[in-house]
Amino acid sequence: MSPVRYKKLENLSDNEEIHVLTAASKSPSNDDKSIKLKRTVGVLDGASIVVGSMIGSGIFIVPTGILGYCNGDMTMSIIIWIIGGIISMLMALCYCELATLLPESGGTATYLKAAYGDAVCFVYLWILLVSATPQGSAVQVIALGDYISNAIKVLTGQCGSESKLQSKLIGCSIMFLLLVCNMTRVKLALKIQIWCTVGKVAALVLISTMGLIMLVSDSSLFVANFQHSLSTSIAYSLKTLNNSNDISVLNTLYASVHTAPDIANFSLAMFQALWAYDGFDNLTYITEEVKKPKKTLPKIIILSVLFVMGLYVAVNLSYFAVLSEKEMLGSNAVAVSFAAKIHPLLTYAVTTGVCLSLIGSINVGFLTVGRMPFVAARMGFMPEVLSMIHINCFSPVPALLFLTILTSLMLIPSNIDILLKAVIFTLWAFRSGCALSVLILRWKMKDVKRPYKVYKVTAVLATVFGFYCVLVPLLFRPQILYGLSIVLAVAFYLIFCLLQRGYMRMTGVGKISIFVQKLLMVTATSDDKKIS
Repeated sequence: MSPVRYKKLENLSDNEEIHVLTAASKSPSNDDKSIKLKRTVGVLDGASIVVGSMIGSGIFIVPTGILGYCNGDMTMSIIIWIIGGIISMLMALCYCELATLLPESGGTATYLKAAYGDAVCFVYLWILLVSATPQGSAVQVIALGDYISNAIKVLTGQCGSESKLQSKLIGCSIMFLLLVCNMTRVKLALKIQIWCTVGKVAALVLISTMGLIMLVSDSSLFVANFQHSLSTSIAYSLKTLNNSNDISVLNTLYASVHTAPDIANFSLAMFQALWAYDGFDNLTYITEEVKKPKKTLPKIIILSVLFVMGLYVAVNLSYFAVLSEKEMLGSNAVAVSFAAKIHPLLTYAVTTGVCLSLIGSINVGFLTVGRMPFVAARMGFMPEVLSMIHINCFSPVPALLFLTILTSLMLIPSNIDILLKAVIFTLWAFRSGCALSVLILRWKMKDVKRPYKVYKVTAVLATVFGFYCVLVPLLFRPQILYGLSIVLAVAFYLIFCLLQRGYMRMTGVGKISIFVQKLLMVTATSDDKKIS
């Protein structure tokens, strides 16, 4: 067996040690089999990982938005939740094939690079780190501040609307505390994540249970909510017909159902639901360890999405059993409003669980995506200073500060809905490209064996639904942040072209890098070579 080329790893995180050792130990020897990852993940193991990744803060943030885009139609909002789960399932199955075909780390970036080349991968990484990730973190920060402010208002009996500035200050304060924790004590950050996961699950179970109890004890409001949704649309149609004998009214009603704004509303409602189902692509990190991937992977995906879908529908039905349409649409912290209407003391428990979920979402961003500028810089795709780590804490301080500053800037637009639409627009544009890459790679890599293979119709449907949800809002309900994402994509492509021609470079230590090193007490890792 060829000797393993060990490198200095004292300044690297655990995950990086694994990647470096794996890359350094490649050899044609048959003994390599002894150091490969073992396929030990079964159906239940894999499903628990995916479910834990998918269930996050979305279920506490987006129900009001979905109901609003459905014009208060609670039946349609439930349908949106179901369709969102189906689209996520189709996309996740496509990711399964890509992950088994290209088992390298990197997820979406790896698949885009294989199908479309380095330029698309470069643009994706920059868009993700400069736009999508800070926008998503800003949503979490604003929502956390809103929930805490709303709980204070309910418990103190205050009247009037919450101060947006107060909410942002509360959310930012907690974000900065988590930033300091991730920069100085990573083990503590991991312990915080465990408690946040427990709180997240407890909050969902509590809401579902209390909603069921309220539904069994008194179902009048629940029935009235759904009857109102149906009767409103019927009454509007009958009133319009009775007020005119002109046959053109029928054409007007038909057009009102099929106009572009209604189609756009459907897509925007889907944006909200897809945010709640986000996290399914984390399955790509365990595909090499799944037993019998051809049979196990689809079972994991189907079971996971169905479980999360059922839980989300149950939580929404619980909301409908306690809150009226007006109460839901008027609340920016629907879980707190739900608890307050049942009993004021329940507000403490629900708010604690929801806030732990939101804190966990912000914290896991620092733990995972917060390392991405660090990795991208080591690949030569970002300034080298972002690949440096603290000399004592061994954490990627520049990368974490980079994302925190961008997140703070994204707090300027205070509307969660606008930020959510921008995040999903960006992420699902690239994810739809990944679904299409399934078909492209079957042509480019047709002779490569695939441990798992989806039906072509699955890839086609995932591509069509994905691009539909992205293009329709862009055409009929354009937003400034959509344009910002497009402009940034073009700018990053031009930067890539300049890098390729040697007019720019991301590597090297200049005066700015030296200043940042002294200011933050950071240095390059022992191995300063680019990761290929």
